[in-house]
Amino acid sequence: MNSKGAVVASIPLQGGKFVCQSVLTITHAGQYVIDFKNTSTIAHFQHEITDSQQHTTIIKGGLSSQEKDSFLLRHGHIIHLMPGNYRLVTWLQSPYYLAQPELFVSELNTYQQQTNYTTGISILLLGVLLGIFTYYFAIGVAPGHATERMYALFILGNLIFQSAALGVFKQFFEWHWFYLTSLPILFSNLAYISFVCHLLGINQFHYPKLHHLSTLARVAMLGLLVTAMILPNWMLEMDRFGVAIFLIFGLICGIRLSWQKHRVAQLYLVAVTVFGILGGLSITATRLASNAWTIEQLGLIAVGVEAIMLSLVVAYQINRLHKEKEHMLGELQSTRSLAMTDRLTGAPNRHALENQMLQFPEHGCLMFLDMDNLKQVNDHFGHEAGDHLLKSFSQILRKKLDTHGKLYRLGGDEFAIVCHEDDVEWCQHQLEYTHIQLEKEGYVGAGTSVGVVFSHEAESTEELMRIADKRMYANKRTRKNRKEMIQVLTNT
Repeated sequence: MNSKGAVVASIPLQGGKFVCQSVLTITHAGQYVIDFKNTSTIAHFQHEITDSQQHTTIIKGGLSSQEKDSFLLRHGHIIHLMPGNYRLVTWLQSPYYLAQPELFVSELNTYQQQTNYTTGISILLLGVLLGIFTYYFAIGVAPGHATERMYALFILGNLIFQSAALGVFKQFFEWHWFYLTSLPILFSNLAYISFVCHLLGINQFHYPKLHHLSTLARVAMLGLLVTAMILPNWMLEMDRFGVAIFLIFGLICGIRLSWQKHRVAQLYLVAVTVFGILGGLSITATRLASNAWTIEQLGLIAVGVEAIMLSLVVAYQINRLHKEKEHMLGELQSTRSLAMTDRLTGAPNRHALENQMLQFPEHGCLMFLDMDNLKQVNDHFGHEAGDHLLKSFSQILRKKLDTHGKLYRLGGDEFAIVCHEDDVEWCQHQLEYTHIQLEKEGYVGAGTSVGVVFSHEAESTEELMRIADKRMYANKRTRKNRKEMIQVLTNT
């Protein structure tokens, strides 16, 4: 019976105030529990149980009530009843109902056996949602992680809704604002549309038709949100329509892109299909055969399963993007290595030296080298012989320098060595050894002009390189003059 005294066959889901009268027959004395099946989304209720002697027991409760509940996540209350007939009058008042609230009375032991299992599963799934939200929110706060951010907001809306509808906020935090049982879902549905777009790469440049469809879905969601604000009794109905919209949108995107061999879309399609089946059952059901479950708990299972499956999809995408990033970094490193390497000798080139000079050590030494007779080898034996001379010089000297110095080819017949100032003499000995090995290979008169500069001699790297170059050419002139003088003395 509604507030106007009219008898109704069922309670409309748009809410209101109702009273239900029935006769309760108890065959044996004991502890009993009176509760509602199908739904826990009830703002206020009051049970009036009157025995044959006109003694009345009043029990109050509801999500907006200040009364304490006897059971976790349930509206059940314990009452001791003796054998006999009782008149049971129940008053209900709520802005809306998720499903038909139907009374049932059960023995305490039977009730606990039925509800402990379902309550445990509900707590577990709420914990899973909280963990998933925390993880993806932590990732989503960083720039460039819009997919994770939108997914975290979707999970948050469902987590708030489920926690409010199952009485978690009331029982643990004494929060009694009833509209937490519907309003967060409207925002969660909006976040889901954005999540799908970011997950599947839908934007105005890629898949423009699906992007246009997402815009229409968002406009529809905003329309539902405005309607819910204007007509709060229809808020849960707007939630249902919103879930239907994002499910249809998700299925369309998943099917369309899966057809194009989009791997992430294929995985997403599996997740949204499973949720479509479970979620469809939960948003359309108004009555359940079992006293143990409520529609809210079935919805929590649907959301929990989808959240886990979508987490796997997002994790797959993150892993794929990470591999792509590693591949790109590998290619970039390979390109950089090629750009810093002399193709002929395999030694680092001038660009590599200039980069090294930016981190020139405090007690470092730079040596510029200029090989003798490369032009004569090219002119008399061809460039192939000259190339072989350059490669032999580089290979022998790099091997002998080992960790004491690093050889660079600057171009043509010019090289450079970077080493510690204490290793200069060692490097010069290895240079002489290289000359000897080259002469054994047939390169008569192998030699090198050297210009040495130490890090303390100049403040800038450009100045150090200029000094080394200047000293190398000075050494080259000195060696050339000495050879000419020796030749003159020999001829005389």
